[in-house]
Amino acid sequence: MALVLSATLASCVRLPGGPAVGVLPGARAVEARLQARRLAVTSFVMSGALDLTAPQGELHGDHLILGASPDRLRAEVVGPFGQPLLRVVTDGIHLTVLAFRENRAYQGPASRANLARFLGLALSPAEVYAVLAGGPPLLPADAKAEVFPATLDSQALLRLLDSSGRVAQQVVFNRSDFAVQRAWLQEGQGRWGLELDYGRMLPALGSRYPRYVKVNDQEGRLLVLDNQELKLNSRLDPALFQGEVPRGMEVVRLP
Repeated sequence: MALVLSATLASCVRLPGGPAVGVLPGARAVEARLQARRLAVTSFVMSGALDLTAPQGELHGDHLILGASPDRLRAEVVGPFGQPLLRVVTDGIHLTVLAFRENRAYQGPASRANLARFLGLALSPAEVYAVLAGGPPLLPADAKAEVFPATLDSQALLRLLDSSGRVAQQVVFNRSDFAVQRAWLQEGQGRWGLELDYGRMLPALGSRYPRYVKVNDQEGRLLVLDNQELKLNSRLDPALFQGEVPRGMEVVRLP
């Protein structure tokens, strides 16, 4: 893992410059720019402090999270004195979770329900990758799109409403480099189902990407990642995303 963290950037992909702060771009241009910014991140390596609160319990420790586009993830959480607590690995299809304190391994499909059980996010692997890479996956292209000025002159708000009129999304972004500051997703007339907050931005790839990520949902899940280190587009060995169970661990099959 130390070798992975010390890997140099393997890509110098940069996005074209955005509009001046005084210019409010059109909605479709904003969508394209946010999508391009997200797609520019082909991998990430992040490490720092993790706090997870969910109905089934809490988890606090230091984390190392690796991601490779579009949906491969590996998350390691360690406690005091480097004691391993949890390892979550998915290749986008299969999920392996090692719960070290239980001496138990969980294996099954990488479904939203299974990821929510261990990561605290009821999202698909590709959606988790997008969120951690610094921006929410946007609603489909047929969604109604509008752009409005935000509270700060340097920011603007993209509002999307899907064709059914039941799913709404809002994204607050910086008008100079399109770095996402906050985002919300709502289904029906209830309160926002998923809220994202980003901070401690790192300049990279012609934009800025967050070292601080906060995610909470209507199920009472709250995940906070405060990264001390963030590397984008490093070369990652595909074997890192293959779940292996240590000898002697009990294996539990997930639905």
